[in-house]
Amino acid sequence: MGMSVGLNTAILALRAHQLAVDVASHNIANAQSPGYSRQRVLLRPLVIPGGPGAPAGLLANPGAGVDARDLHRVRDTFLDFQARQALGSASQWQTTAAALQRTEVTLGEPSDTGLSAAMSQFWGGWHDVVNTPESPAARSSLINAGSALASRFKAMRSDLVSQRGDLDTQVVDIARQVNDAAAEISGLNVQIAQFEAGGAQASDLRDRRDVLLDGLAKLGPMTYTEQTDNTVTVFWGSHTLVQANTAQNVGVQADPGQPGMNRLYFTTDSAVLDTSGGKLGGLTNARDVAIPGVIAKLDALAAGLITSINGAHSSGFGLDNSTGNAFLTGTEAATIGVDPVVAGSPEKVAAAGSANAAGDSAKALAIANLQLQQLMSGSSQTFDEYYGNAVTVLGADVAQARNNADGAALVSEHIERQRQSVSGVNIDEEVTNLNMSQHAYNASARVITTIDQMLDTLINRTAV
Repeated sequence: MGMSVGLNTAILALRAHQLAVDVASHNIANAQSPGYSRQRVLLRPLVIPGGPGAPAGLLANPGAGVDARDLHRVRDTFLDFQARQALGSASQWQTTAAALQRTEVTLGEPSDTGLSAAMSQFWGGWHDVVNTPESPAARSSLINAGSALASRFKAMRSDLVSQRGDLDTQVVDIARQVNDAAAEISGLNVQIAQFEAGGAQASDLRDRRDVLLDGLAKLGPMTYTEQTDNTVTVFWGSHTLVQANTAQNVGVQADPGQPGMNRLYFTTDSAVLDTSGGKLGGLTNARDVAIPGVIAKLDALAAGLITSINGAHSSGFGLDNSTGNAFLTGTEAATIGVDPVVAGSPEKVAAAGSANAAGDSAKALAIANLQLQQLMSGSSQTFDEYYGNAVTVLGADVAQARNNADGAALVSEHIERQRQSVSGVNIDEEVTNLNMSQHAYNASARVITTIDQMLDTLINRTAV
């Protein structure tokens, strides 16, 4: 009886330490696998309840071996929750900063090719006409400066509209990403619940599910709760995205509040997706608020120039005594241009205040002096001041987005380091565990060899 117990104890030890070797090997193999959580075998003494006549509850027969049935996944759920909040915030601000930085590049200030330079050259053209109103060259140069200014307005606005389109494309792609993640999570819910129903732990499946939850956290306002059956219920804002084995589908539809743009919605009940966080929040804020704000200011500036210059120009006279001509056409940045009548006949530039006065520059000077008048923002800013303020505000928004992105990234990185300190694989530690398990395995094998020798002596060398 004693030898059989000892043999069984040694066999259990062999199996336990073989499992420990396998787990350490698995950890080392997945040291660089994204989202992998290191695993541990929980070894504990195996005890056998006392036999007949033993006091109730007394554990007898110590030394029965080792219990290695528990395989533990090293993970801190609180750090996971914190990490996903930080991931969402970092993703939102990084997306916003990237979008606004591109807008800042479009404005291109300060530079020799920006709108400020084009306006300066335009006003300079009027001053040249003031100095030599009878000069065809000065008038042609003014028309060229006006055309260059209009082209700059159009190019900037077109680029801003294109940026909105690019951001909208990314919004649409988020629907695919959410659907793919939600479908996979629902499938993993089924596998994990089935596997763990018997008491085991689906460590690798849980790792994959956690990676998907991390990804969803980057995309938008995702929260989740784990149920008693080991499935997770995932929410997008206040709307259920995944429950048990069911994943809601996210569709794309035209956004009635943003013509030409799209929005995401749940196809089951037509509820619009919450855009208050994550990459989706950053995209929609830049697409629907920040960039349209810059476009509106650009349009207002172009409209102000068109109205003010045409109001003064139409009452003046050209070299050919023509009057009533507009100098600019259009109503905003997308349509501004030099009037084709004037562009085709520079002599129609109204530089004089009266007919038959080619050398009379009073009208040209009045138009040139519009640069200095406060005609924007309720007559509180000049054209240059209005545009300069728009550039300054955008620059401040970019700086704030960058600072917020940097701050959120630092928080996210700090929490991720904490997560890795708990769940990450340390190769040196695993090698140490591997060596310890190997030595324990060898020792257990030596016990079996010793018991085998004892049995051989008992059976074959002892006279009966």
